[in-house]
Amino acid sequence: MSWEPRQSLTSSEFRKQANRRALERIPKDLYWKVAGFSFVVGACMELFMIKTGFYEKVTAIEAERREALSEPPAWVQELQKQHKAATEKKK
Repeated sequence: MSWEPRQSLTSSEFRKQANRRALERIPKDLYWKVAGFSFVVGACMELFMIKTGFYEKVTAIEAERREALSEPPAWVQELQKQHKAATEKKK
């Protein structure tokens, strides 16, 4: 028998081989089971949010937030009034 030294692998090559072996040990039908279970859980969550009126509440809150952000704060409005009054006096 002849003895040949093993090839030395870099850490990234070794990691790739180990990951490949680990993935080969997982049965393929497990992926389908996990995907199906995830789909069912997501559908149940969506149904729950629809039944509890979550989307209507979020839409109302978002509309209020946008309305509040569209107007400048009170101190900015006061400065704008002062500026407008000062420019009208100069004319």
